[in-house]
Amino acid sequence: MAGLKEIVVSTRPWSFPMTVISITYGAILSLYLTGIFNPLLYIMTLIGSVFLHAAANIVNDYFDTRYGVDRAGAPTTRYRPHPIVSGSLDASDLIKMTVIFVAASFLIAVYLSMISGPLALALGIIGVVLALSYTSPPAAYKYKALGEVFVLLSWGPIMVLGAYYVQTSQIHIVPLVTSLSLGLLVASVLLANNIRDIEYDSSVNIKTIAIILGKEGALKIFSFMILVAYVITLISVALGFLELPALLVFLTLPKAIKLIRSFMVTVPETADPQTAQLVMQYGLLLIIGIVLSTLI
Repeated sequence: MAGLKEIVVSTRPWSFPMTVISITYGAILSLYLTGIFNPLLYIMTLIGSVFLHAAANIVNDYFDTRYGVDRAGAPTTRYRPHPIVSGSLDASDLIKMTVIFVAASFLIAVYLSMISGPLALALGIIGVVLALSYTSPPAAYKYKALGEVFVLLSWGPIMVLGAYYVQTSQIHIVPLVTSLSLGLLVASVLLANNIRDIEYDSSVNIKTIAIILGKEGALKIFSFMILVAYVITLISVALGFLELPALLVFLTLPKAIKLIRSFMVTVPETADPQTAQLVMQYGLLLIIGIVLSTLI
């Protein structure tokens, strides 16, 4: 197997902050709603989730290459070193890495279930299935225009509710409902990527929401997803699920509107990292808002 640098780069570590945001939000909600926060359980949940995210990224590259979606000249090879296309790793390396990351994530889920309850393991198994099914048969959600749905569920309810449950051994409507804002925003990162790649993805015969709706329709959905995230937080405060400091997220609304307007003119090569930057700022302010609500 290749060296540590090649292995780390192949996991796409720059995408992990979005997982950190979702897990941290779920754990902080536990502190806000119940006064419970166990640092060890938080760290274990975070590590297990990052391992699973890494596995999903690796599996994505493996099957995209196998099905001819990722190849020399493909959009993804222009902004990052693709492990197989660049020659830094081969297919067998990716398979080994996937097994290691999934096994480690599963063992952590087993450990957490012994402390917090069986739902921790159940959510962990669901996470494994979704991660491996994203591009692998028979499901291969990515190629059937279901990628955004997968991302919304994974980085929204599954991660947030999972992190909350590990802390409290309980389920609660607040993490379930309010997590949808984060899920929508992370899904918008994928949609931005797919809008940019409409022409290429069409040429390799895969389906995405962007291809089905066309560029104009997809941009409308992109705008809707981002703006609804703010509406969800606003309604959550109005219903008493969250308190006023959560509205700090609205400090990022001008950036969101500017992003939407710029994409309406032209979708840049950096569409997904620009959208991811908005997600990070929104998520950090949401977490800060919950912490402030806990302290007040």
